Amino acid sequence: MTDSMIGGLIPLPPIGVDIPCSMYGANVPLMINLLGVLTLDFKGGFNSTVKTSSTDGIILEVRSFRVEADTSPSTPGSGTLIAVSMSTATTAPRSVLQAISSGGLEVLLHLPLTVEVIDKATGGTHALLATAPTKHATLRAADVQQFPPVNQLFTLQEPVQLYPAGDSEATGTEPVGALEGADFIVNQSA
Repeated sequence: MTDSMIGGLIPLPPIGVDIPCSMYGANVPLMINLLGVLTLDFKGGFNSTVKTSSTDGIILEVRSFRVEADTSPSTPGSGTLIAVSMSTATTAPRSVLQAISSGGLEVLLHLPLTVEVIDKATGGTHALLATAPTKHATLRAADVQQFPPVNQLFTLQEPVQLYPAGDSEATGTEPVGALEGADFIVNQSA
């Protein structure tokens, strides 16, 4: 850590530092037309790098994001795996750790997403969904006491509509799924 502080509240990680984080989300509601409404437990993580740093906050580049849920964990050779990852096809605003008007700190992770429905037996993809090119999911952590995070709650700011990969509301395509909400506990990984 450096000696610089954000708003005098917490030490700031130095520019260029790599911040791998693990995350776990229980009972995440996901609707996919192909499968219906599911409530899943996701685990995985993300990797970010500090791009800029000042006493106002830091700008983060999220380099990777992936969480997975197994619809039938007791049957390793059959069932479906749902993988949610960061899309490389779209751009999103920079993610930030910043001071907020109430005097606390928040983290906003902006993520263009891809959702893949995978057959566990064959490894084949049944469906590939994505956020619209100009849309993204935002995971927010409020009341941040330290960064990198330790047992920090990140919450999906609003439901995210999903389209067949390559389509979007701009092309007149109707959504075929939605990530209705999500709460993740996030910890820095070693």
